[in-house]
Amino acid sequence: MKNKTMKKLIYAAGLFLLLSTQNVCAEKYENWSKRTLEANGFECASGTDSLELYVNKKDAVFAVRRLDSGYVWYSSPADWEGDAESSGFNKNALPSLLSITMKDDQGSLYPANSYVNAVKRGGFQVEKVDGGVKLTNTFKREGVEIPLYVTIEDDTLLLQVNYNEIWEDEEDVMRILDFEVAPYFGAAPDGEDGYLFVPDGSGAVINFNNRKTDSPYRQYVYGRDKSVIPTKIKNAAEDIALPVFGMKRAGGGFIAVIEHNAASAYINAESAGQKTGYNAVSASCIVRDFDMFSFRERTGTPRDIRIFQAQNPADSEDYFSVRYIFLDRDADSYTAMAKAYRSYLQKKDAFPSDKTKRKSSLMLNFIGAGVKKKPVAGIPSDVNYPYTPFSDAEDVIKNLQSRGVDSFTVKYDGWINGGILGKYPSSPSPEGNLGGKKGLKNLMEYLDESGIPFYAGADFVNLYSPDSTHIKELNANRAINRSPVKIPDYRLSTFDENTSRDSYPYWILRAPAVKKWYDRFLAELNSSYSGMGFAPDSLGNVVGSDFGRKNGTTRSGTVETFRSLLKDTRAAGHPLMLSRPYDYALGTASYVSDAPALSSRFEIESYSVPFYQIVLHGYIPFANLPANRTPGAYEYVLGLLESGSDPSYLWITRHPEVMRDSKLQWYTNTYAADWFDEAAALYKKIKPALDSVAGSEIVKHVVFPSGARITTYENGVKMLINYSGHEVTAEGLTAAPYSYASGR
Repeated sequence: MKNKTMKKLIYAAGLFLLLSTQNVCAEKYENWSKRTLEANGFECASGTDSLELYVNKKDAVFAVRRLDSGYVWYSSPADWEGDAESSGFNKNALPSLLSITMKDDQGSLYPANSYVNAVKRGGFQVEKVDGGVKLTNTFKREGVEIPLYVTIEDDTLLLQVNYNEIWEDEEDVMRILDFEVAPYFGAAPDGEDGYLFVPDGSGAVINFNNRKTDSPYRQYVYGRDKSVIPTKIKNAAEDIALPVFGMKRAGGGFIAVIEHNAASAYINAESAGQKTGYNAVSASCIVRDFDMFSFRERTGTPRDIRIFQAQNPADSEDYFSVRYIFLDRDADSYTAMAKAYRSYLQKKDAFPSDKTKRKSSLMLNFIGAGVKKKPVAGIPSDVNYPYTPFSDAEDVIKNLQSRGVDSFTVKYDGWINGGILGKYPSSPSPEGNLGGKKGLKNLMEYLDESGIPFYAGADFVNLYSPDSTHIKELNANRAINRSPVKIPDYRLSTFDENTSRDSYPYWILRAPAVKKWYDRFLAELNSSYSGMGFAPDSLGNVVGSDFGRKNGTTRSGTVETFRSLLKDTRAAGHPLMLSRPYDYALGTASYVSDAPALSSRFEIESYSVPFYQIVLHGYIPFANLPANRTPGAYEYVLGLLESGSDPSYLWITRHPEVMRDSKLQWYTNTYAADWFDEAAALYKKIKPALDSVAGSEIVKHVVFPSGARITTYENGVKMLINYSGHEVTAEGLTAAPYSYASGR
């Protein structure tokens, strides 16, 4: 009897163990409980009210578990070893916390990943720190050591590398160029529905598993460093203005913010089937930059060699960090990502907290004076030509008012002595050919009485005409080869440098020089034009390094200098208009012009989305690119309605024939009189729709396979935008071909 009872007990225990094991195995990795994680080698390293951080010391990976949903995000795919689509280096990158690029003393480049080159060689250590762990990866063969801090704060994950903790073997010729942190964090396997988000231009979605190209996405934040000069422009890509990226998976999503040193970063994205069987997005940090130096050997054979930035990371107190903000399953779209990012900026006082009360307006950007070649005593010389006198701008506005346009925002470039793309703006002295001080005063008084915001533009970062005060050899950034950074005038036909006598190159100024001259200018502006709206565009969208050995400025240092100057300008009482500003400038902007309307449309991208505009709408008024500088009339109008953007135009009032042989010869379609009828008709057509959503956030944006899109605002208004050639019905709205419909 006892034997039978014992057999039953053993059988029951065995059955229970079997079923328990099956349940653990059947349980999806993303839904592992705390118990299951611990049973699989993960130890809880830290916890908050929202998250738990786990580390697997044996496999050198970590995981973050959300307490509300139970969803688990892994630093590497839990089942990476079974990936049939990758092999060799790519496969070994899957479980790696770091991927790096090294260079030797011959300039050859060598990639390495932490799994093979650190973990498998006994070079991985875990140390407890506040809020998480310090994961030190020693690449023994490469002679470099990189500690990665992994911590959780509230409901976010922070990954950070301190430059001065990067150790390099001085006796080794190998040196680190860049590193990628958690390249496969949250990676989604082939077959899962979802997408990656990249901030390319206005923003772009990369659908999982799209298999559109073999080329992954890789683009620099804020565009390529302006001090690394290509000898030839290969393609026209949109800049990354916002240092973020995101992922939407079946169980939730995240938006990641490159929190510190974004100016040294680039963003990577890949779709399953390109390198591995996973969809992934991540950020890399440049430690040492490099450029190509071209020359001809004695035989006449052209040759290119790499030249590298002379910088020791151990000498820097700076660091690189990426913060992951996790999103709920029912609020993980790119619209939700934009909202989370905006909230993040607001908490840092880097974005307005109050909604704008301003209705839509017609944004007019006038070009005042500009440099033109004219014969002087029979010799071709650069002279200033008045393309739009101050009095003409007033006449244009009155003309449009007579056609029913009742709201404007005005920007005026080239108003300073020397004009646009001419002499450096040393003082706020109005160009005499435009009407001088009296002409500007009359225009400003008229605009003020009419309630029209006015912004005077000037460029303080680019040097177009060096002189005895603004000497390029002393004040321009230095390239890696130590020469002053000169931006060539590229030929539109061949995309290489135009070296002819009539070319117009320019130079990028060092941040300390910009600050010195801008401070003087601002003091005079405060005295002569107190409270005047100002538009120092290049402080918000031109960022370069000074690679000079002595007193050089990093790209991130340039960002901080320009951010400070913009804050000083706002503190002095000047409202600011900025042209497609980068993230660091958004907190100072009263109005944004030239917002990017599309992505670069790289082959890997599934479609463009107005992420940039979703972040801004309701808080900062903005206009997309000018209508007369954008191909496709109906696409332009529909784009305004989709993103809630003001219409805008770039104009001169003198006949465009005068632009021939000038630096503005590519702007011949800017003659104001040619556009009056169209501008007035466009404004009156879309103003009611735009006014109905003024001051309202975009809470939902959907792209349909039909080519239609729908934008929903927090006040309930919906706009169905139909870019297709057939009628579309969605969410109770019907839009005719190439048209739109709005309602609630």
